[in-house]
Amino acid sequence: MPEPTPASRFTLRQLPLPAKLVVSTFLLAVGLGYTSAMIQLHMGHSSKDGNPLPTVDDVRSVFAGKVWQTGGEPRPVCRLEEIVSGSPEGKLTKANMTPAFFAEDAADYEELARKDAGKVNAERDGERKVVLAFVNAAPEARKTAYDENRFPLPPALAGQPLTGRYMDENQPGAAKIQSILRDRCARCHKPGGEKSGIPLHTYDDLNKLMPKTSPVPPGGGWVDSGRQITLGALTQSTHAHLLSFAVLFSLTGFIFACTSYPTIVRVVVGPLVLIAQVADISCWWLARLPESGPYFAMCILGTGGVVGLGLGAHIVLSLFNMYGWKGKAVLTVLFLFAGGGAALAWSNVIDPYLKDEKAKVLKAKEEKEEADRKAADEKGKKAAAKAENGKGPVEKNGKSDAPLTGPSRLEILFTGSWKTAPWPEDGKIPDGGMVRAFFDKEGDFKAAVKKKDPDLPTMTAEREGELAFFLAWIKSAAEVRKKAYDDDKFVSLDLRGKPLTAEFKADDTALKIRSLIELRCQTCHKADDKIPFTSYDELAKFLRPTATAANAPAPAKADPVAPKVETIPPATD
Repeated sequence: MPEPTPASRFTLRQLPLPAKLVVSTFLLAVGLGYTSAMIQLHMGHSSKDGNPLPTVDDVRSVFAGKVWQTGGEPRPVCRLEEIVSGSPEGKLTKANMTPAFFAEDAADYEELARKDAGKVNAERDGERKVVLAFVNAAPEARKTAYDENRFPLPPALAGQPLTGRYMDENQPGAAKIQSILRDRCARCHKPGGEKSGIPLHTYDDLNKLMPKTSPVPPGGGWVDSGRQITLGALTQSTHAHLLSFAVLFSLTGFIFACTSYPTIVRVVVGPLVLIAQVADISCWWLARLPESGPYFAMCILGTGGVVGLGLGAHIVLSLFNMYGWKGKAVLTVLFLFAGGGAALAWSNVIDPYLKDEKAKVLKAKEEKEEADRKAADEKGKKAAAKAENGKGPVEKNGKSDAPLTGPSRLEILFTGSWKTAPWPEDGKIPDGGMVRAFFDKEGDFKAAVKKKDPDLPTMTAEREGELAFFLAWIKSAAEVRKKAYDDDKFVSLDLRGKPLTAEFKADDTALKIRSLIELRCQTCHKADDKIPFTSYDELAKFLRPTATAANAPAPAKADPVAPKVETIPPATD
């Protein structure tokens, strides 16, 4: 007998119209809901800096609790770190509080040491190291750890012995930091305690002795972001997302599985969204691993992208597969209307909101940089005034030991008119002698002068703008200069709108300072030159203040006045 003909497979096209409308409405509602989830991502996990969605740095900061920063400066040592980094031997002193973790604990150290001195010393040293790690964590992470009495230990302390009562039984690899500080510090530094005059029984008290920023390892490295999602919030989010998305993406996947597309397409795309969502949530947790966590956090962007694209495929492909040409025409019109509405929402609501966010961040950054510069200038003026009023250090051997407050060598050499400035000769540079490096001693400008280029006035104004920004950078505070050089962006609100050569213009208020130095200075002062300008440290030798009348040596009986010149090698402090 012939084999029976297999029954035709059920597809969405066979649904009655009412069922099609219900399924269509469901799919469109899912799409709208997922779009609103993108807005929630911006509100919950972005830096509110004008980017529509969280960046890679935002994702690492929230899920791994880490951000990468470049270092180089010596790590500052705060007061609290200093006093618990001494010898465990001897009595407690203002300079050394380490014995409070050992024999001066006013508790059970001696009894435990008689039983096993090696074990108890290792555990007490572990307590001390936990406090040091806590002190050097990001301020926001410190506050959270103290309030929750749960400080996740850094990789360097993995396997470190620690007194049992200070281990967090609910989270292996975490210590009860508040309890350690209470027993080792606050027992004396509390109201009614022996050292109540120096209170350390609250976080605010302790915070006065801890750094305000997270230290950066030499050469750069991962530092705490202070934004990591808590375990409680992560557990709640996992519970809510995994259960709801399991149902939601199973339904959209099942609907897609009932389309008439080839089997291989349905096999791959149908379960893809749910699989990607499980991988995404897995990365949330793997991002908390001490060493590899930041890299798993980066994967979240990839898995999240697959979820979004896969869900879009479920919705759009299922809808168009469900109807004939009339239904497809209606869907096309609906999508066009939706696209128009999205464009209006973007131009009238979303884009202005993002621009406002970006402007606020830029304004806050500019105000901080300006405040830092003014504070540094004010400090220098006060020091100069103090010396001039005779309240500063007195002269010794004909020279004052007051701080040098005069203009730096670079300021002297780059101040003046390029039309009248003398050019260096025989290795000697007169005052203002380097100004012409921005003008007629530079190839493009020199050629424009020779050809009488009609754009020469514009080029001149741009070069004058470069020089004005360069001098403002030279005069700014050391920390502002260093950061601007590293970021290749120096901001000056006073020079807003100054004409600048396009390749050096960061925005209306900022110049690409490192790029400018590389082109205007490093052309001659290369790495193999006897006076290289290829790094900030090399430039810094010429950025030190010079002597003023307050600390200059008394003039010697000298020959008749000669033109003042300076040799290139920088003076030593």
